[in-house]
Amino acid sequence: MRECERKETLCTCVDWETGDLEKRIHHLVCNFEFTGFELEYTTLEPAEGCRLCRIGRCRICGKRLCFGDDLPAMSNPDDLLAEIFRRTFRMWADSKEHLPDGADCFTDLFLVLFHEDDRDFVRKWLDHRAGSVCPEPNGEDTK
Repeated sequence: MRECERKETLCTCVDWETGDLEKRIHHLVCNFEFTGFELEYTTLEPAEGCRLCRIGRCRICGKRLCFGDDLPAMSNPDDLLAEIFRRTFRMWADSKEHLPDGADCFTDLFLVLFHEDDRDFVRKWLDHRAGSVCPEPNGEDTK
């Protein structure tokens, strides 16, 4: 499992390490204000997995809230990008969240996940593949 690289202070309204699970989930559901996504990765090459997090801030204390998934290493960069796209779109579309400031469309939200050096590659991937991997809001892929 990839360890979170962020050092920002998490919400302190509940004890996230040892507190009651039900209280933690309730607090997250009731007080999460979506601000975007973060992708922690080293390379798009298949040797390493990455971590995709839905991030926000607590409506009570204003500190960071996040939850995410580790993505396993994929067989190639194309498969990894497809999986990141599917998961990001699903987490965003399922919540009916608005786009965060600075994003005019979902593609903007997706592109900023990647290192500056990888964005041209990701943009080309989107231009070439998006029609075949873009999930519909109901969770089905378009073909």
